[in-house]
Amino acid sequence: MNTISPKISIITATLNNLPALRLTTASIDSQTFRGFEHVVVDGGSSDGTVEWLAKSDSTRWLSEPDAGIADAMNKGLSMVSGEWILFLHAEDTFADDDSLEGAMSVLHTEADIVSHDVEFIEGQRSRIYKSHGFGWRINFKTIPHQGAFSRRTLFDRVGSFDTSLAIGMDYDFFLRAHRQGARVDVVDEVLTRMPATGISSKLDWNSLRERFREERTIHFRHALGPAQRLMYAIYWLFYLGYRWIRSFVGGLSK
Repeated sequence: MNTISPKISIITATLNNLPALRLTTASIDSQTFRGFEHVVVDGGSSDGTVEWLAKSDSTRWLSEPDAGIADAMNKGLSMVSGEWILFLHAEDTFADDDSLEGAMSVLHTEADIVSHDVEFIEGQRSRIYKSHGFGWRINFKTIPHQGAFSRRTLFDRVGSFDTSLAIGMDYDFFLRAHRQGARVDVVDEVLTRMPATGISSKLDWNSLRERFREERTIHFRHALGPAQRLMYAIYWLFYLGYRWIRSFVGGLSK
């Protein structure tokens, strides 16, 4: 039995989305770099996911009801042993078969997080979601978690994902890491592809409003004193109105 810990651990959360899970798993299995482990945390699917996972000889998995994506991600963290951890959920894929091979050339670093760009796919169109690291923009906008390798030891320092958050658990984690002095290396290359089908990608006003509610909670939770709380208060006063108008006009143009 091989007792050497893998360099990279990939965690996939899924629920009743077998075609998407198969797509993600195929992309992971096709990687030329093999020093990784893949763990799938299924929320108790009833669409054949469990039966399909039971036939896999390359993936460790768990299937049981959970309290949402953050809970599934935390369960995955308890199952892995790699030095670097990447979350690649059902339907996310690597950009190329040698994506992990290329990532290995930059993971020899003292940084806590190595963040790559992510290609965001909307139907027939795509755009590059650039990682901005922990510059000033992290105070308002997260880095793409599908492109971010986080050291396992960072979770010991910062803690796991907040299960009270249904959408912004990754932003909450990265903002906590920033506040505690974590270092980020930014790699200006696309690592993965993310389709615009996830909960955080929905653009209807009800979905946006829930996402913004969580982001506002995260901001005030981690605000660095009265000045930053005032900054956030002003930001949300104007930003919510701007996004409502943008969503309304977008709905009229459809």
